Amino acid sequence: MSQTIKNALITGLLIIFLLLTTGFSFDSSGQDNSNKRQLVSGQIWAVQVTAEPGESAKLEQSFEAAHGPYDGTVDKDSADEVDKDSFGIVEDEDGTMRTVKGEDYVGSYFHIEQLAHTTGGTLKRYIDISSPWSHGYLHEDMSVIGTATIGESFSMENLAPGSGAAVTWFDLF
Repeated sequence: MSQTIKNALITGLLIIFLLLTTGFSFDSSGQDNSNKRQLVSGQIWAVQVTAEPGESAKLEQSFEAAHGPYDGTVDKDSADEVDKDSFGIVEDEDGTMRTVKGEDYVGSYFHIEQLAHTTGGTLKRYIDISSPWSHGYLHEDMSVIGTATIGESFSMENLAPGSGAAVTWFDLF
């Protein structure tokens, strides 16, 4: 297996790990707190590029992601007391759910730019990502055999960072 293919597979696995560890879920449809957090999607972005003998393949990626700690459902009388690096959910008197966050909360976002290319081989993609805030959902499961080039840019902004957040260390790659 060539070094390029190994690097592409390792990068794809890193993306899966990153998304699984920054995954989140929230559903405000339930009546009690135990019913308000349900899995939205797998939060997976995976790509695999392989080349047949004599052909070439490459995968170029640049991404950053963050999802700070969840402090749970916060009592409306103590909404200002959410941990300074966390976010929480508050239910107002009228039943409206709103998000509160501490001043050091890093935010909740995912950005990726990538180019996957093979002159002859297999390009596989599996994407299952969603946002409980915008209710956006993207699902893709595809394989291309032969020549393929896919270039894309994707950005999902869920929660902005707090006013005092130091987000520069989230520039992962």
